[in-house]
Amino acid sequence: MRIGFIGPADGDVAALREALDFLLGDAGADSVVYMGEDDTADLLAEESLKAATGGTDGTFLGAAVDAALHGSPAAIAALLDADAEFEKLRALQILPPAPARAVEMLDDRMVLLVHDKAVLAEDDIANASVIVFGRSKELLLKRFGSRYFFTPGPLSQGQVGLLEREGDGRLAAAAFDLSGRPLWREILQWRTAKIMVAT
Repeated sequence: MRIGFIGPADGDVAALREALDFLLGDAGADSVVYMGEDDTADLLAEESLKAATGGTDGTFLGAAVDAALHGSPAAIAALLDADAEFEKLRALQILPPAPARAVEMLDDRMVLLVHDKAVLAEDDIANASVIVFGRSKELLLKRFGSRYFFTPGPLSQGQVGLLEREGDGRLAAAAFDLSGRPLWREILQWRTAKIMVAT
């Protein structure tokens, strides 16, 4: 399981689209969470919907009929590309409005998702293994006690984050620039109780 994270885009729809394409494509993310509080994800959805529903009646079916009856091969290909872009949005999740937060489970690890970590109380993070937040000036992975705090930073810095479950059950955090170049990757370590049975 791989979850991608995109920091606040501050209205840059093109950068959000590029980050989403990379995470769902080359990075192989199963889902992507937009960590911003703004409406950039909504703007991306509106653009994708308009491109996929350019028919006379404003529906995809209308656009498909128009393309089939009157469209050139290039127009049909463009419509199919627009539909594929719109379908990518199914994998994009947005955070609930503050002070609410979201939770993802990666096997036995709870990942707490919030735009601004300042709204969290001790009780909020008590059971979380990783806290992913959006409001930050830079990319960050920091261990604090038994928990990790992770942020992809603002999208304007050109980077995204990824959490994934390794084949051996360990959790890894990674950061990439938008060209796909890995910036760093770290296996997250937790102390576990060791029990020895002597016979």
